[in-house]
Amino acid sequence: MNMLKDLMWKPLHPGELVVVGDAIRYQREGRQQNAADDIYEVVKEDQHYFVIGLKPAGASSPDPDTRKIIRYIDIGYNFQFERWCAK
Repeated sequence: MNMLKDLMWKPLHPGELVVVGDAIRYQREGRQQNAADDIYEVVKEDQHYFVIGLKPAGASSPDPDTRKIIRYIDIGYNFQFERWCAK
């Protein structure tokens, strides 16, 4: 069943944009993920960057103390992300 859950996580490729409310997580080497991996929510978007906040399990909004700024230019080079796709 865990394998089916991971099928919904899709890589975020360079040039792809995110929207406020997207759930993303860091992609690990070898795609070794587990249920305890940190899930982040996009809380702000801009043309050149977006801001993510750690969303604790059961919380309705991300923790403001855990916000990170991610530049789109860094995706694929310095950071690897996956986005939750509910389709």
